Amino acid sequence: MKKTDNKKEVLIKGVNLKKTYIMGEVEINALDSVDFEIHKGELLVILGPSGSGKSTMLNIIGGMDSPTGGELYFEDTPVHEMNKRRLTMYRRKNIGFIFQFYNLLPNLTALENVDIAREISESSLKSEDMLAKVGLSERKNHFPSQLSGGEQQRVAIARALAKDPDVFLCDEPTG
Repeated sequence: MKKTDNKKEVLIKGVNLKKTYIMGEVEINALDSVDFEIHKGELLVILGPSGSGKSTMLNIIGGMDSPTGGELYFEDTPVHEMNKRRLTMYRRKNIGFIFQFYNLLPNLTALENVDIAREISESSLKSEDMLAKVGLSERKNHFPSQLSGGEQQRVAIARALAKDPDVFLCDEPTG
């Protein structure tokens, strides 16, 4: 594990990250030569106006999108070089997403939505315990359409917690 001068372990490192979208004849630079380090145990907030590349950055860190240039490392492993299978494993084992739109499966209950993520990641945490942590024990058998927006958000948080990931990526966590 790589250490910096302050002796904190570098968990994620971006070097000269770039992401360009091509819309017809127009190029949009969502990320332009971004460098950063995220240390283990650190809380990092990315602030910026709408359209400034925050979601793009999270999607690249989380392996949901690829940079068009630069390098991304997770514990010294080059994420930018991973094939689709390795990226899937990286997301399953290391990343907990809380999306801007909660992406709950509508035909599954709150408990089943949490449990499916826990099972895929092979976590030993209990889904019911994660719902209890977010105050939804009583709503575990309700479907997303039967939950308020705030309750749906808490199911999404419980789902991310249940994976027991190394990193939580939260896109617009306060709605």
